[in-house]
Amino acid sequence: MCEHHEKLGISRRNFALAMLGTAGLTALPLAARAASDVAALALTCIDFRLVDDATRFFDGMHLTNDYDQVSLAGASLAALSDKFPSSNAAFWDHVGIAKTLHHIKKVIILDHRDCGAYKVAFGNDFAAETVAETAQHKSVMQKMQAALNQRHPDLSSDFYLMALDGKAERIL
Repeated sequence: MCEHHEKLGISRRNFALAMLGTAGLTALPLAARAASDVAALALTCIDFRLVDDATRFFDGMHLTNDYDQVSLAGASLAALSDKFPSSNAAFWDHVGIAKTLHHIKKVIILDHRDCGAYKVAFGNDFAAETVAETAQHKSVMQKMQAALNQRHPDLSSDFYLMALDGKAERIL
């Protein structure tokens, strides 16, 4: 520790605890954190309009503090679209990490209506009308489910579509 910290009245012990806290290591011993199991990996969109609704949705599924979460623009679309190659890689990497660290058994995908990433990916072919929009999401979700089954046949999956009022319907 440097003289600067001593002059500020920060002891070596408090400095070390602050550094551990910054790294997120004070709540549980590192071995205990790495050995924790959770039920699922949740994939959500980044859309700010639904962050709280998504949390309530997973809480309503009795998954409070029992899932890992990845948020990528487009949710299911992020895993597949050639418009978002870095998101594709990030999603599949996180599935592997969640399996290794937390022994997940399921992936839960939560898409939402009026998704900007779908508009970017599909352009003029974006389906804004409710029935067509549901069908478009379902098509992407079916492709993602097939990819997930091929890459990780040991994982189950559930697919949902959330309206902007926070209500979600199961698609697959």
